[in-house]
Amino acid sequence: MEYGRAVVAIVEYEGKVLVGKKIKKPGHPLSEHWHIPGGTVRDDETHEKAIVRELEEEAGLEVEVIEFIEERQVEENKMRARWYLCRALHDNLKAGDDLSDVKFIEKDKVKSLCSEIGVSLWPPKVVEYFNQEFQIS
Repeated sequence: MEYGRAVVAIVEYEGKVLVGKKIKKPGHPLSEHWHIPGGTVRDDETHEKAIVRELEEEAGLEVEVIEFIEERQVEENKMRARWYLCRALHDNLKAGDDLSDVKFIEKDKVKSLCSEIGVSLWPPKVVEYFNQEFQIS
């Protein structure tokens, strides 16, 4: 079976990290929950271009992709999600697309704010990053 392509972006700005609250979407595991924003990659775009587009659509945010962190295959929705570290170029946020709210919060508060389902999908290096066990370069 062919897996779809997705991207997820840890977006930092002045020591804080971007989180988004999914709109009410019946049947979606993240419906009305906070999570790390991301989305699907279109056939005609790279992972990096998908991140830039998704964050503009979901948060009104311009970002710079810093580095690839890790990939995780998600069996539940047959997606291969690639996680990236990004830097926001400003903090003028505006929720859009499928998010009802977006905000920057302290890195050590992200794991407790995000839903258990969302956190369960984080790859190991992302868990370590939010547990303050290492810094991504």
